Amino acid sequence: MNFGKAFTYIFDDPKWFDKIIIPILFSLIPVVGWLVLMGYVLRTTRNVAEGQEYPLPECDFGDDLALGFRYFVVTLIYTAVPLLLALIIIPLGIGAENSANTPVLPILGMILITMLLVIYGIALSLIMPVVQANFAVKGTIAAGIDLKTIFKLFTKNIGAWLLVFAGTIVAGIIAPLGGIAFFVGAFITSLYAQLLIAHLAGQAYALTKD
Repeated sequence: MNFGKAFTYIFDDPKWFDKIIIPILFSLIPVVGWLVLMGYVLRTTRNVAEGQEYPLPECDFGDDLALGFRYFVVTLIYTAVPLLLALIIIPLGIGAENSANTPVLPILGMILITMLLVIYGIALSLIMPVVQANFAVKGTIAAGIDLKTIFKLFTKNIGAWLLVFAGTIVAGIIAPLGGIAFFVGAFITSLYAQLLIAHLAGQAYALTKD
């Protein structure tokens, strides 16, 4: 893993400005623009995983929109899990309260939900870069929820994916900085942060794929 490269590779591309200005402009469009930007970032991950010298792609509105929408569906599936847990456990707690006439069991149920959500959130933050990379390379919803492959990739080189996780923390600090100076700057630093994670995820995937 070349952690530092993720911070500089954008500017190694002679056409870097021309390549990123279009997705930045698209990102100003609510919803649709965000999906296009997501697709663009995912294609960057794919290019890194494939070892391209200049991984920044040319923005393609249609392809990036379709890719971004499919990945949105993937993320929706993962974020729906906590809601499903709540829908299953809360009624059980209410039923137990009605039968036992005591509030203890519902309280324990809420504590259990909270603990499960915390554990799930930690696990999800570690696994999502793997999900992103596997989806980016294969481009299908099935690849994004292929837990067997995703866990295999993660466990094959945990250190590499932990570096990606560290990169997401750094990116989370960088992303809002542009807004301090100027509103539009937030879009620039946000894309930079996402491309940083994209490069790290692509590197990790290249190291762990079969």
